[in-house]
Amino acid sequence: MTSPERSTAPSEPVGGNERTPLTPRGRRTRAKLVDAARTVFERDGFGDARIMDIARLAGMSYGSFYTYFATKEEVFGEVARAMQHEMLSASEPPTAGGDAEPAPEPPVRVYDAVVRANRRYLVSYQRHARLMAVIEQAALRNEELFRIRREVREAFVDRSTAAIARWQAAGIADPALDPGYAASALGSMVDRFGYVWFVLDGSFEMDKAVDTLSRLWVQALGMTTETRLPDRRVAG
Repeated sequence: MTSPERSTAPSEPVGGNERTPLTPRGRRTRAKLVDAARTVFERDGFGDARIMDIARLAGMSYGSFYTYFATKEEVFGEVARAMQHEMLSASEPPTAGGDAEPAPEPPVRVYDAVVRANRRYLVSYQRHARLMAVIEQAALRNEELFRIRREVREAFVDRSTAAIARWQAAGIADPALDPGYAASALGSMVDRFGYVWFVLDGSFEMDKAVDTLSRLWVQALGMTTETRLPDRRVAG
């Protein structure tokens, strides 16, 4: 799959079938189009979003859009990948640097690590709920958008797969489980919970939701809420 780093890097603009280098001004203009596109997609949905509206909101002409993107699907892909990058970054443990506050001590229990990850994911999902709803709907009708939706999900599954494999190697997770299958199943649980809550307007409370999902997570892997991380590092 495309890595988050690569998928969120600025690509070259499209002019007909030819590609031309982006200037600093061109990168700024392209970024404005992506920001405008997100607003229009969230407001109108993918099907009703119009390139004319995206260009107008970005403060440029209709024709200028095609200097940077060939289709509505292409700019939607950029919007979706930018969201993916934001969600992945939000779900990473904080690190100290510069004037930032010192990073908290890593949890010593697997449960605590999973709680942190699930809370960050749900908070980020809530922030991006409108766009997530558009992606879910559009992916059912468009092959390219379906592929993008898979990319968004697989980035999280890949990270969980690696964590589960490390826990198995340390002897704290059920060795009979396939780490990829387990990561996909557990990721689907959290992802769908977020969809029901924030897109379908479910009624839940954050602390209770995070605790429930995290208990199910660790218990499904053959651990308990007291299972300790092997080296005090957050595996995941």
